[in-house]
Amino acid sequence: MSRQSLLAIECSYPHSQIMKKPAERLSRAQRRINCWLRRTACLCTVALCFNSAAAQDNDDIREKSRQLEELRDAGKFQEAVPIAEEVLKYCEKNYGPDHPETADSLSDLAYLYGGMGERAKALPLYQRALKIREKALGPDHPHTAIILNNLAETYRESGDFAKAEPLYKRAIKIWETKLGAKHPNTLSGLSNLALLYQDKGDSAKAEPLYVRVLKVREETLGPDNPQVANSLSNLATLYYHQGNFAKAEPMYQRALKIYEKAFGAEHPHTANIENNLGAIYLDQGDLAKAESLFKQALDTREKILGPNHPATGESINNLAWVYMDGGDYSKAEPLFQRSLKITEQASGAEHPDTATCLNNLGVLYQMMGDYKKAEPFYERALKIREKALGPNNPDLVSSIGGLADLYRLEKDYAKAEPFGQRALQLSEKKFGPTHQMTATAYNNLGAIYEGMGKYDKAEPLFQKGLKLFEDKVGPNHYKTGAALDNLGVLYREKGEYKKAESYALRAVEVTEKARGPEHPETATCLNDLAKVYDAMGDKAKADPLRQRAAEIRGKTKSKSASPQPSPSSSPT
Repeated sequence: MSRQSLLAIECSYPHSQIMKKPAERLSRAQRRINCWLRRTACLCTVALCFNSAAAQDNDDIREKSRQLEELRDAGKFQEAVPIAEEVLKYCEKNYGPDHPETADSLSDLAYLYGGMGERAKALPLYQRALKIREKALGPDHPHTAIILNNLAETYRESGDFAKAEPLYKRAIKIWETKLGAKHPNTLSGLSNLALLYQDKGDSAKAEPLYVRVLKVREETLGPDNPQVANSLSNLATLYYHQGNFAKAEPMYQRALKIYEKAFGAEHPHTANIENNLGAIYLDQGDLAKAESLFKQALDTREKILGPNHPATGESINNLAWVYMDGGDYSKAEPLFQRSLKITEQASGAEHPDTATCLNNLGVLYQMMGDYKKAEPFYERALKIREKALGPNNPDLVSSIGGLADLYRLEKDYAKAEPFGQRALQLSEKKFGPTHQMTATAYNNLGAIYEGMGKYDKAEPLFQKGLKLFEDKVGPNHYKTGAALDNLGVLYREKGEYKKAESYALRAVEVTEKARGPEHPETATCLNDLAKVYDAMGDKAKADPLRQRAAEIRGKTKSKSASPQPSPSSSPT
């Protein structure tokens, strides 16, 4: 049968919190908001060891400290690790295992491991650094709170929210008591706690914290301060992940104006917001706007950060998504491959960011109909994520959902069904029952049941998915068009041809308007409508629709690096 997949997949839009100091760099892919405190701690520790080394007139350690800082800022964590280990040994030897500067070096090394996705290595280093600072400075010192924050961040990234939350709260309490409720550290701590709630899917707790931080920064710093833009971006990101683009878009636009005024058009912070705005337009199906913004962000990142920086890889990946969504697979494939190479070199073969790139290539090959090529990319992505994040982390939903849909297309329903059920459970856990990503999971599980002939299970899932898409992205969005088409196919297979015709006609109208008259998804809808008329015995209506679908597919084939999926037959 012909079926439109609504894959539970993600682009690597960073949606990052901009760090406190302009000299500091962008966050990693998939870490949508990163705390500036963690980066500040890392920068300060290098400076401390550097100054002490200089006092000892040790040129070698001074040079290593400089190299470490450069490699870290360039995102070359793997290359930085052995240098950080040498600096740590130097501090342990010269200052002792319980000296504050040893704690700083432990924090540096832990940060690098965290950046590589090796949180199991980062955790004991942060824990040891915390004990040193508690002993040397006291449990309630603001510098102790920095390590508490970093440790909490590592637990959050590992999906261990229960351990992260009290550490964040303890750090915030210290800063609030010692530095004040309006101090930058306190505000950043509150933002990090909000991110924890956001990751848990508790928007009701996250939103007031983000709003509070934004209000204080506007009052104390003025409406055009970059830290205000930082808070606007964080709040916009929350709305973005809720699917509330109407709230997110103007906040990103305001943040963009602030950064352009403060730093100029060609600055990493400006590029970051351009990237986030591009993500909104891509989700809304406005490929022209998305392409323009992603290109601007890519040009800036290549120029300032270099062609092999992780942030450059993010932009390349996101531009590839524009071309894939537009059906131009020959443009998308080399960009996805280049993004994978950059990410693998910068973060390592077992990093979750590498898994994202692998997953996206799996999506591309699935869209191209090359299922055998897609499967190992999905499987490798899932294996990396399970190892790094644990088997029940909601961030696994894209790999699991992709494999579920792939197995369905291969008609391996015994494998597809448990994966589809697991994807739905994780989507509901991460996004909530009314999010468009959950609607995708409803749709994909419904498609599996339809393939198994279990129409009584498929129909309510399809209807739930359609209603959510209509509510969240609107009645004229391409995802709504795909959901309509899927219901048309279901009713055709059930023999309810009038219902099938109604849904299929709407699917063609919505998809053609949203995607364009020569998009592969438009061809799918035309072909499915033709099958309805075939089933009704109306060959005069069916033939021109099928012919037009074939012409679109023929044009798309000429642009693709691999064959398009051929229409599969359905029983009449």
